[in-house]
Amino acid sequence: MATVDTSRPSLVTAELRSEEAESDTEDFEDLIRDNELESASDWTADDETRPICLFCEITFDDSDAVWDHCVVDHDFDFKKLRRGLGLDFFGKVKLINYIRSQVKAGNQPELNRPELFLEDSQFLKPTLQDDALLFGIQDDDSEEEEDDPDVLYEKEQLAEVARENAEKVKVLHKALQELQFQFDEYKDIVRTVLNRDLDSDSGSDSNCSSPEGRSRERGKRVGNKYSNDDDHYFESYAYNDIHEIMLKDSIRTDSYRDFIYDNKDIFKDKIVLDVGCGTGILSMFAAKAGARKVYAVDNSDIIEKAIANVHENGLDRIIQCYRGKIEEIRLPVQKVDVIVSEWMGYALLYEAMLDSVLVARDKYLAPNGLMVPSEVRLLVAGLRDSEFINDKVNFWNDMYGFKMSAMKSRIYDDVLIENFKPSSIVHQGPFTFRTLQLHDITTADLEFTSPIRLTIPEHSNEFDGSFDGLVIYFDNYFTRSRDEVIPEDARAETFKPGNGSLGFTTGPWGPKYTHWRSGALLFNKQLQVSPGVNELTGNITYEKRKSNPRELIIGLELTAGDKKLAQSYFMR
Repeated sequence: MATVDTSRPSLVTAELRSEEAESDTEDFEDLIRDNELESASDWTADDETRPICLFCEITFDDSDAVWDHCVVDHDFDFKKLRRGLGLDFFGKVKLINYIRSQVKAGNQPELNRPELFLEDSQFLKPTLQDDALLFGIQDDDSEEEEDDPDVLYEKEQLAEVARENAEKVKVLHKALQELQFQFDEYKDIVRTVLNRDLDSDSGSDSNCSSPEGRSRERGKRVGNKYSNDDDHYFESYAYNDIHEIMLKDSIRTDSYRDFIYDNKDIFKDKIVLDVGCGTGILSMFAAKAGARKVYAVDNSDIIEKAIANVHENGLDRIIQCYRGKIEEIRLPVQKVDVIVSEWMGYALLYEAMLDSVLVARDKYLAPNGLMVPSEVRLLVAGLRDSEFINDKVNFWNDMYGFKMSAMKSRIYDDVLIENFKPSSIVHQGPFTFRTLQLHDITTADLEFTSPIRLTIPEHSNEFDGSFDGLVIYFDNYFTRSRDEVIPEDARAETFKPGNGSLGFTTGPWGPKYTHWRSGALLFNKQLQVSPGVNELTGNITYEKRKSNPRELIIGLELTAGDKKLAQSYFMR
C-alpha cells in the first residue's frame, strides 16, 4: 500500500519544476525522435487497451475509475498528490512511470522524495507498453479544481489573505510617507535651531563665505544623524519613481542603449558586470547584444523587480541577479570582460557610487576589460541669469506683502540643481577642471582641488561684468577601447568619431535636458568684474563630508582682478 503526505507542496518540487520544465520538453521530443516511444501513435487512445491500476492487475473502463480505486484500495490519491506537488504534464507522466517501475521491481515507491522521478528523464518513457493510463493525462488542472470544494475553499482563503495584505501595504505605505514628512520637518527645525545657536555663539554672519568655517558649522549641525547612511541611500532607490525618472531620461538611456547595440562585437560572448543595476535595463541591453553571461548587482529592494523584469523578458538564462553590496558579495567568476554602470550623481560625484564601481573594477575587471562609460569630465562655466535669481532669491523679498529673508540662507549654502540655457552662460565656452579616466583613477582621486580659468568677455551692452555664480556639469564618454584617446578640446554634445564611440552632456549645450541637470553655485552677492579684467581664475575643491561620505562639499576660491571670493556649498 502506498502512503504519502499530500497536504502541502514540497519545497524541493517547486525548485525542480522551474529548473526541469524546459529540459523535460526537450527530453520528451528526443525520446520520440529516437523512437524510444516507438511512434507518436503509441500515445493516442485509439488502442483497445483498458487502464490498469498502478499497484495491482485490475483494469478499468477509464482513468477516473483507476484513481477512485487507488484511493479506496491502496490509500493513494493521485489527484491530491498531483496538486500538492504542482505537477505539470511531464511531471504526471514521470510519476506514473516511476510508480509502475517500482511496483514492477517489487519496491515501495518513495513518494515523499519527488526528486527521484522529477529529475530523471528516463521516466518519460512508458514503463508499461501501451499504458492506457497515460492517454488520459492532460493539463486539465483548472477544470478538475473547479469542482473540488477543497481547492475552491483554498482559493477563497488565498484571495482573502491577498486582499488583507494589500490593505496592510496601503496602510504601511501611508504611515511611512507620514513618518518621512515628519522626519523632514524635524530636520529643518533642528537645522534652524542649531544654526541660530551657532550664530549666537560665534557672533558671525550666517552667510559667512569661509569654506573652513562653513564645513565646521555643518559638521556640528548634523552630528551623528546619519548613522545609517548606506541604508538610507539604498532605500531611496527601492521605489519606482526614481527609476521612472531615469528611464525617461532619453539622453541617458538612449546613450547606453546605442553604445551597447552599436558595438555588439564588444559584448558578444562576453561576461558583463552591471554595478547598481536598478531595474536591470542595462543588463538586458547587454544580454540582447549577445553577452554570454551578465551579473546584475544591486543592494536595493529594486533588485526583486529586476529579477522579475529579467524573467518576464526570457533573459534569466543569461542574466543572474545578486542582492548586496559589490564590496561584499562574491561572484562565481574570477574576472569579467565589461563593467557597465550608471553611477553618476548630481554634480557627478554626489552619492559616491563611483567608489563602489572602482572596487568592482579592481576586483573583477580583466586586464584588457572595458569600463562603460570610459571617461567623464567635469566642466564649469560662468552664470548670469536674472530670471533665475528672481525666481530663486528675490522671490522671498515680497510674499504677499511680507519679507521672508530667512528663507534665503540655504540658497547660498547648497548646490542648486537646475537646468540652464546657453544664454545663461556669460563666456564663450566652459572650462574642463577634472577628467576621470575610469580605467585608471582610484578612489583617492575622487577628492581633489583643481584649478579653473574662465575667459571673461569685454564689457558691452550684453555684458556689464557681473556674475551671479558658476555652473558645473559633466560630459560622459563611451569608447570602444580602453586605449582610445579623447581630444582635450572634445565636447560631448558633438562627439561622434564614427567608430562606435559616443558621448553625452548634462550641460546647457545638450540637445535635451537630463535628469542630472546642472549644479549652480550662487555667490553670496553678485560679483562685479572691472573693465579690462579678462580672466576669472581660482580653484574648485570636491570633498566628501566626514559625517556622511555620500554627501559632498564643493569649495570655491576665485580671483578676478582685485576681487576675491571664497565660498563652500553642500550637497546633502
